[in-house]
Amino acid sequence: MIDIDKMEAISEAGLPAVIATVIKSAGSVPRGPGASMVIFSDGTTRGTVGGGALEKMVEEEAALAIQKGASRSVLFNLSGSKMKNRVDTGMICGGETEVFLDIYKPPVKLFICGAGHIGKVLVKMATVMKWDCELIDSRKEYIKKSGVKKALFVPSYKKAFDKKKIGSDTAVIIVTHGHAGDADCLEGALKTKAFYIGMIGSRVKVPATFAKLRKAGTNIDSRVYAPVGMDLGGESPEEIALCITAEIMKVRNNTLGGHLRIPSGRK
Repeated sequence: MIDIDKMEAISEAGLPAVIATVIKSAGSVPRGPGASMVIFSDGTTRGTVGGGALEKMVEEEAALAIQKGASRSVLFNLSGSKMKNRVDTGMICGGETEVFLDIYKPPVKLFICGAGHIGKVLVKMATVMKWDCELIDSRKEYIKKSGVKKALFVPSYKKAFDKKKIGSDTAVIIVTHGHAGDADCLEGALKTKAFYIGMIGSRVKVPATFAKLRKAGTNIDSRVYAPVGMDLGGESPEEIALCITAEIMKVRNNTLGGHLRIPSGRK
């Protein structure tokens, strides 16, 4: 069973993790039902389900679960002989163990560059989603009017990311009031570990911004989504913010973002 110390470790780490718990065992095994450990996305662990080859394979299966974003149970064979639908550990204890791999994802954090119309609506969306949110802008009056607790005036977007610790649980949204600000924020965001970087812009502006940064030696990697947002239609700040939020969820949950409906006439 997961204990308080492990839960505190998960909360403090702020990383995707797997809680691996032995839910069933038969024969001779290192640990019985209830034994648990936490495997973080950076490879560090807390606790044990028995050590040795079994634990190493649990860690490998946990890494795959984090990659796929899906919880599941896995049967591990410790008998020394090959068995169907079991992961062979190479151990000869004589039993088998079923381990449930429960995915934990820390809440999304939003780092919004630009306190204009879209930025302000994104803050409201983050509140609804229970996402932590930070807002920056190079205009003092916009920061004062924002009413956001974590709102910060930055004299220049060029240095906005210099002292920021942005981890893999953060989505950066770039919606400043000018092309230069967008380019500076994109350059800074690419130096962080953010899992998602979205930048607003037209199909003319975005390639021009990319070209400018590439010329300066910046690599535009696959975390960048520009123009930002899912293609759901709509032009208002509220509609655009919805499209952006939907895209963040799609990327975060590693889904295709298609329809769930059952076509008419099918069962």
